[in-house]
Amino acid sequence: MRPITPIDGHDGLRLMPAGPTHLSEMVEGINESGDEIFQAMPWLELDQPIPNQASEYLHDVERYGKGGLSYHWAVQFRGEIAGLIALDYTPHLVIGHWNLGYWIRPQFQCKGLAGHSIDAVLKWIGRGGLTSVEMAVNPTNNAGVKTAESAIKRWNGHRLSDEVEVEVMGQKIMHHCWLIPRLPLEEKQ
Repeated sequence: MRPITPIDGHDGLRLMPAGPTHLSEMVEGINESGDEIFQAMPWLELDQPIPNQASEYLHDVERYGKGGLSYHWAVQFRGEIAGLIALDYTPHLVIGHWNLGYWIRPQFQCKGLAGHSIDAVLKWIGRGGLTSVEMAVNPTNNAGVKTAESAIKRWNGHRLSDEVEVEVMGQKIMHHCWLIPRLPLEEKQ
């Protein structure tokens, strides 16, 4: 395990370790997203104030990132917070080492930020040694499914036959799973 670090992307993309300094933009983005936010952040409780939950989340992930226990980055695009991307150990994993999740604010969607952020995070985690990454997506989230399928093609992954049950807004929903089985990728000769 290693501490989280910033990751520079291209064309104005930078991934910054998520922390309390991102609270106002995160809450603003959550409010913009409507009920769609519960797909990306199923841990949000409907009956609790969003700012309090977001603050607790950002304090926790900052601490976990420093300790190398999980990695959560704020997706920064041209100086603005465009979303979040994370690698976590979760009890929902089928066979992978990490679960990869992401959320892009509505105003920043359809710009390729999710795909570029995924690529940057997979390169970063692969430099730490042999590992594997899972992605779980609600099958009704068409954009999320397309993003996962695109990433899987780029990173030599495949769809798993197993699905995982995730609680979203109080309902248990089966999610499709994909696996990138071996990072870092071996260099082609």
